Amino acid sequence: MKAKTLLASIFGLLFLSSAVFADTSGDLESRRNSKLEATVMNPNLPLEKRIRALKKLQVDEMVGGRILRTFCVWDPLGKAGPISSTVDDQKLRSLHYGMDLTVITFQDEVELLDALRTDDRCDAALIRGSVAMEFNKFAGTIEAIGGMRQREQVHLLMQVLANPRMASRLTDDKYTVLGVATMGASYRFTSDRSKRSLADFKNQLMAVESIDPSRSEFVSAIGANPANGSMMSNVQSYADGKVKGMISPIIAYLVMGTGQISRDVGIFDTPVAQSTIQLIGHTEKFPPGLAQILREDFLFKFDNYARRVDNEMALIPGEFWMKDTKSDVQKMEQIALDVRLKLREEGYYDPAMLRLQRKIRCKFEPARSECTNPKE
Repeated sequence: MKAKTLLASIFGLLFLSSAVFADTSGDLESRRNSKLEATVMNPNLPLEKRIRALKKLQVDEMVGGRILRTFCVWDPLGKAGPISSTVDDQKLRSLHYGMDLTVITFQDEVELLDALRTDDRCDAALIRGSVAMEFNKFAGTIEAIGGMRQREQVHLLMQVLANPRMASRLTDDKYTVLGVATMGASYRFTSDRSKRSLADFKNQLMAVESIDPSRSEFVSAIGANPANGSMMSNVQSYADGKVKGMISPIIAYLVMGTGQISRDVGIFDTPVAQSTIQLIGHTEKFPPGLAQILREDFLFKFDNYARRVDNEMALIPGEFWMKDTKSDVQKMEQIALDVRLKLREEGYYDPAMLRLQRKIRCKFEPARSECTNPKE
């Protein structure tokens, strides 16, 4: 009996020791990972140190020392287009922080969105901000009508979004926003240069994207009749003369090609909204540290993206640009505010993003009435 009791005690001690060791080991690993995550998420530390910590966290995901990911890209001009070529630059930069990217280019935006939603081809997709609303309302609201008046405001907004404290607004259980870049702005196009005021478009057909209700609301408010469609179908309707005007990102001009553009065409130089391109990824593929590094990288390259936009816009002959009257600009600002408030109340626009945009507008123009009497 004494031998059995002694043996049981020994086994009991061994079991207790192994349990304590397992708990201690697990606790040590948890503390180690927490420290590594804190390092990766700290933008004040040297980038190289953060990347080393990221690679240690992602070691189980690596193949041959690289994290393999596939980015899908929408570019209506194909692999040689400006958006697709930008991602080629990203491939080289991504190697620096341990990612080996495969890029798939889609000319059909609907096909790309379906691929992001339903199959495993796309770990992340580079899409227009106007269609990003489905994946993150906070980031989708960046393109709120009249929300950002100029590129400098967009740049400041990107600096705010790259702060790690904003990560929770940019991520949910399914999708995470990995970066935002400027794609110019959306403008009002006219097919008749003699129509120079908002009043001239009363009862006229104006093409707008069906995916974004703010454009229809805006067009209706100026007295025109919205003709809803996709960006590409709107461009074709406009080029074929089926509508008198359209609201579209400036990339529409490049899609049309000079062969489809009449000398009667005009583009009003008051932006209706800023246009962005956003990288949306599956959260499970991009843990917080990796997502944060990517967002900061987009900010770092903001000026580079902006120069690309400028190069493309330089292809638009100067005579196509038209100026709005001061009274029309003021009227459009009031209409845009009314639309934003309406869509905020309907739950379409994110209130936090609208507030952030107002604060940024007021930083640049503190004398604006909305700075002392805010409605957003």
